[in-house]
Amino acid sequence: MNPSMQGRIHPLKTPMLPATALVLLLAACGGGKEQAGGRGPNGPMQVLVKVVRPEPLNNTIQATGSLMANEAVEVRSEVAGRVESIGFQEGSNVAKGQELVRINDDDLQAQLRKAGLAVQLAQDDEARKKQLLAVNGISQQDYDDARIVLQSAEADRDNLQALIAKTVIRAPFSGKIGLRQVSLGGYVSPNTLITDLQQVTPIKVDFTVPERFGRDMKAGQQITFTLEGDTTRHQGEVYAIDPGVDPASRTIGVRARNSNANGALRPGSFVRVNVELAHVADALMIPTEALIPDIQGQKVMLIKGGKAVSARVHTGIRTNTDVQLVEGVQPGDTVITTGLLQLREGMAVQAAPPEAANPFTAMDSAALEQ
Repeated sequence: MNPSMQGRIHPLKTPMLPATALVLLLAACGGGKEQAGGRGPNGPMQVLVKVVRPEPLNNTIQATGSLMANEAVEVRSEVAGRVESIGFQEGSNVAKGQELVRINDDDLQAQLRKAGLAVQLAQDDEARKKQLLAVNGISQQDYDDARIVLQSAEADRDNLQALIAKTVIRAPFSGKIGLRQVSLGGYVSPNTLITDLQQVTPIKVDFTVPERFGRDMKAGQQITFTLEGDTTRHQGEVYAIDPGVDPASRTIGVRARNSNANGALRPGSFVRVNVELAHVADALMIPTEALIPDIQGQKVMLIKGGKAVSARVHTGIRTNTDVQLVEGVQPGDTVITTGLLQLREGMAVQAAPPEAANPFTAMDSAALEQ
């Protein structure tokens, strides 16, 4: 040891805590008031509780979906040719059966006239041979051949008439026409998109719900939905439910209908859907964490006469934070919501004041005042 250090004592330098910090430290270590879930030397255990009272409950599903046209088709020509006339205005409403586009049919008309002459010749030949057959002037085979020639000529004529009819494209249903993709005089083929036609009054709402709600969905249920960026709530009615479950997402497809009387809703729009499955006017609700599962089912802990008493319960509707109790408790019962792992049947308990839900509130306030 260094001689110069002999006989010299260096006491440890302990940092001094401010008085305020020391008081808060003592309070946090138990020097203050007993908090919820704690227990004093001789007092009952303090717990947070909820007094069960009837309250309205709406069991709703929130989903996302899309709007779809009630009917929608791509207008295309079944025959190739030059566009002779266009009978619609882009973005306008058209009636069922209205002529939309006419394709030039001059060549088909010429073929039809030729087919008509062939039919006339075959008819004359068939009539003559029928008379000859009556006097045994020809064999039955000769007459049958003439009749087959006539029927073949008539079939060729009918085929041309059907092709000519296809050169006039008509609206299959009433709706709103889209933007046209062809011009007057342009050439179209069966692969050419001319325009699209959509019936938006009424309009469909397509959405999916989780598999577990499938049994609750029924035709005739009312829904509400909103568009993205719009708080206006629109009404709809479910009319079709997919009988199968999507194995990839484990969801069930549902389709509803909205009248869309003013045509403001557009197909393809994103929507948020709310489906009300049930409404209970006097539901008894408790926080989900107050429910205790065990091998026999589920139970809750109640305060009765200052003691903790268990009660076997049956649950109903669940929300994100609460669960409905349909059996086992009565309105006015006090359900314990904290300290459940420490509780035992018959243990002395006491409801803590509401501010005990946040044990650090008082400490933080005192620190801020310094």
